[in-house]
Amino acid sequence: MSGPSADIHLATLPTRPDLVSGGNARLVVTGLADASLTDVRILVNGLESEARFVSAGGRVETILTGLIDGANMVRVEAAAGHYGELTIVNHPMGGPLVSGPQLQPWICATPERLDAAEGQPVTYTSGLKNGPLDAQCNVEPELRYFYHTTDQDCAIPLGQEDSCFRPFDPNGPHPSDMATTTTDEGRTLDYIVRVERGAINRGLYDIAVLHDPASPEDELNAWNRKLLWQFGGSTGYLRRQAEPVSTWALDYALGKGFMVAVSSHTDASRNANRVVAAETVIMLKEYVSDRYGLVRYTMGHGCSAGSMQQNIIASMYPGTLNGLVLACSFPDSDGHAQEIFDAFLLNQYFESDTFAQLNEGLTDTEINRKRAEIAGHKDANSVKNFGQFRFAYVPGVWGDEPMNNNCRLPNDLVYDPERNTDGVRCSNADHSIDIWGAYPETGFGRSTKDNEGIQYGLATFLDGRINAEDFVSVNEAAGGIDLDGNYVDERNIASTEALAVVYRTGLITDGHVLAATPVIDLRGDENSSVHYNWSSFALRDRLMNANGNLDNHIIWRVGLPGGGAPWLDQEWLEMGMPQLALDTMDAWLTGIEADRAAGNDVEKMRRNRPETAFDFCYLGTDYSTKVVDQDVCDADPGLMFYSSIRQVAGGPRSTDVLKCTLRPIDRADYQGKLTDAQFDRLKVVFATGVCDWSKPGVEQQPSLGGWMTFATGPGGTRLPDMAQSD
Repeated sequence: MSGPSADIHLATLPTRPDLVSGGNARLVVTGLADASLTDVRILVNGLESEARFVSAGGRVETILTGLIDGANMVRVEAAAGHYGELTIVNHPMGGPLVSGPQLQPWICATPERLDAAEGQPVTYTSGLKNGPLDAQCNVEPELRYFYHTTDQDCAIPLGQEDSCFRPFDPNGPHPSDMATTTTDEGRTLDYIVRVERGAINRGLYDIAVLHDPASPEDELNAWNRKLLWQFGGSTGYLRRQAEPVSTWALDYALGKGFMVAVSSHTDASRNANRVVAAETVIMLKEYVSDRYGLVRYTMGHGCSAGSMQQNIIASMYPGTLNGLVLACSFPDSDGHAQEIFDAFLLNQYFESDTFAQLNEGLTDTEINRKRAEIAGHKDANSVKNFGQFRFAYVPGVWGDEPMNNNCRLPNDLVYDPERNTDGVRCSNADHSIDIWGAYPETGFGRSTKDNEGIQYGLATFLDGRINAEDFVSVNEAAGGIDLDGNYVDERNIASTEALAVVYRTGLITDGHVLAATPVIDLRGDENSSVHYNWSSFALRDRLMNANGNLDNHIIWRVGLPGGGAPWLDQEWLEMGMPQLALDTMDAWLTGIEADRAAGNDVEKMRRNRPETAFDFCYLGTDYSTKVVDQDVCDADPGLMFYSSIRQVAGGPRSTDVLKCTLRPIDRADYQGKLTDAQFDRLKVVFATGVCDWSKPGVEQQPSLGGWMTFATGPGGTRLPDMAQSD
């Protein structure tokens, strides 16, 4: 008689067995073909589980419940000694998963705002009826229902009298203005949306989906098993729980049967730690899959920092998002931060006495044109607009108003360089200190800010649009920003440790890792805002540099005002591009999902690219003609793109060189346009050298190309590839 045979294979879906959360796991097995499912035993930590396997969707699976935090040994035993084992590592619903130690202090939201009292800071509202259950801010999920009105003039924002989605009582009569909708599976239903609010990873989430009142509230049989995740923009570093800013109210997705998810942790105005955002998506996808059924695929939506989050998550945690729909896009946070940093420095110079004296006798129009030329921007206003982001560098209290700091903590808890040096620091670098690590001498978060060797205004000077004195003066005055967010005379030198981290982990979006991920980029006219039109092409350059093709990347351009989410703008919606993006990405991902032919992920992406997935633009208000000649698109006043401060200094449009490699300053570079005295002044400014843009940046390297964990400490560790069964 043969002995026991470990030929039953165990796996977890939708996530890895070492990244399960919330005490539940969907366990999938193969190798039970000849066994009766009723005779199979499941043991968890040596105790027999009440869970039973069922056949579902071509799989044999069950939902395990009651897992303890930490390692759980799962063993499945069938007849004749056949068995399989798997270690499942469960993490608390309140997190963390891969982001490392959570920020403290952390203030939970409450049903009603609580004013500050002894030992209790003021709280934000949660939008829930019941309060937090514990210090991790866990809550019992609560349901609300809405219906879509037939009123054609309804408003997109929620909470207004004329909102398109209006509160609905599932136990009451149907309103006379309730619309119907037909899903992409052909079902026509009353347009009722079930919205669940709960807490995962200390953030509040909403998941919204069509609901058939004839079915139990936990059976989502109107859901098409597709998930659209709405990512929010801006930047913020809250150390408190708050309601999501992004809205779930996307009619053109919900009406087709999509589930729409938002979270305060994927609203960048609440949380700018990209690893916390990524793990929140991973955890909520698992929660949905365990409770309501496996997600077929996840499509991202997001503008501005909402686009950064998508790109970074796809780069650091490939497969978490299956397709990306970007708007007012940037490749990532640190690449874009160069422009914010440089613009802040140029603004300081443009307001200086030196600049004023150099431009005596010029008109305001001429002075503003010079500002724009030095920056490479369309106009001077876009440079000024970056001033609003200086707060990202400020770790302390801004003023005397309560909670006047990035953390939104009581001011007496927050760092002050003179009065409270041990207080909580609230800058971007400190908010993500578990990623970067700290400077040993201060304990402050490491920084990637760097302008050593940057020759501001170089191309403009060589082209003759500014004179030699303008060029020398702007570089003499450039200066930098210290770790407390103050302007200083010295230029910044990045932490080489932090530089290595952003490249190695994929925080600088890696075009090679993105090669199999479909991307559709919607670009409006944003040259006068902080989003400028050329940014869409920065990611494109990275993809081309890494892969030699743009097979996964589509850009659609239109001269409508940008800077906001197109799917929330009535003019964009009426023009139809957001719906077309959803339909095209849906077709692309559906094709990839159904593709069982041989080939890798990149090959499947290529051969399932829909016919509608091609670059085009609309000219003016002609939304019926898709113009495919990119030279024609580039020449249109609303579509043309300009440059950036670093591009004028000689840097790449790809924005992926955070610190340039230096070379000695060479007078021949300036085409004889400098006097001896001016060149001597430049030699003082660039004593360590100028940028050699022909070489890779300092510490620039391919990412490790896999899922990262920071539970092991700052800098992160790549998680091993897993075959699941032990």
